[in-house]
Amino acid sequence: MFRKLFVALTLVAWTLPLSAGEKSSQQLISELFALVDQADQMVVYGQGSKREFVEYRSSNRKDFEELKSAITLKPDGGPIACACMDGPEIALLKNGKEIATVWNHEGTAIGSTVWDGDWENNDPDRWLRWFDARGMQHAREFFNQMQAQLRKDADDERRWLETMPSSLKPLWSNVLSQYDPPGHFPDLKPLEAALAKQYSDTYVRIRVLMTWYGSGAGPWSGYPEYEEVAERLLRQYPNAVLIKAVENRNLTDQELEGAARILGGWTPVPDPTPIPAELRRTLLEHCLKSSDQDKLERAKKAFSPDK
Repeated sequence: MFRKLFVALTLVAWTLPLSAGEKSSQQLISELFALVDQADQMVVYGQGSKREFVEYRSSNRKDFEELKSAITLKPDGGPIACACMDGPEIALLKNGKEIATVWNHEGTAIGSTVWDGDWENNDPDRWLRWFDARGMQHAREFFNQMQAQLRKDADDERRWLETMPSSLKPLWSNVLSQYDPPGHFPDLKPLEAALAKQYSDTYVRIRVLMTWYGSGAGPWSGYPEYEEVAERLLRQYPNAVLIKAVENRNLTDQELEGAARILGGWTPVPDPTPIPAELRRTLLEHCLKSSDQDKLERAKKAFSPDK
């Protein structure tokens, strides 16, 4: 339901502070490089943790020296606790026995058996060039995908904040601090009071919320969790009131999206008030412009003429 839980490429990670006695990034690099110097063979496995196939194998000292040159760690970049290893994974062997492992994490961090978890690197391009030069471009492709997704997420959140009703903006940071799904959700009463003060007309207030709800990342499933705030604010109103707010009106694209999403989305609606035929047609026409298969299926189910 929520993008940060839904998108497979988005990985849960957090940096843990170094405690007294733990080694610095430079100490860890020195330990790893000593093992690289001892190794007489490297085996690079494909992405994932199961070592299903070998992508590269070498005993050439140039590969070892260039690997050391590619590895950098930020002084305050780790350790990062993460429940994943996206790879590639480099096993270092001496006399046929594995003495250390180094792996790629999204291009932005490096994991190793020398340290716990992953550690942010100083130069992702420098690190990824080592794989590029050995025909493993998928590491950079994955990095590029992740960076594009991060840029999109930032654009989505910026649009969401810009469209947010102005009365809610001073309250937003507090709302996010209270948000801890699935067990804890922010108190909506301060938001409702602020909206009512800014928009005394109920129907205007609903359309403003629909505009906001219609300015999200796009999906009706797999969206950023903060979008649920707008949904819950709209769910305070019976379906009959939501319909009345938008029926027989020349709605903007954002209002149409918000109305379609709240009336045809995933959350079950206890109010059985039927949606008028003309409004169903308008909402369906709007949704049919989308290429999102989930949205199309939900819209057809909710707004088809035979409803």
